Amino acid sequence: MDIYCHRCGEPWEIDTFHDIADERGETFAAVMSAFQREGCGATGWVAQCERATGDGARMRGDLSAALVDMLGDDVDGIAAMMEDFGAVDW
Repeated sequence: MDIYCHRCGEPWEIDTFHDIADERGETFAAVMSAFQREGCGATGWVAQCERATGDGARMRGDLSAALVDMLGDDVDGIAAMMEDFGAVDW
């Protein structure tokens, strides 16, 4: 399942953050916390992301930010709700 950057709406597979945590010797929770604060740039795999400009990407980003506010560190819940909302089709 994917979670989405709150800045640009870009989808990221949850497993990616496990890989990043292993590469850095950090916990999954620490990597996810950084992503939820900083967006794609926190991955280190991209320099930084830009604010979303398309309606679909902006909606994904806004929805992702709202779900993080509501669900906190429940990454699986966030991903499941994004999928339920049909975020991949926006």
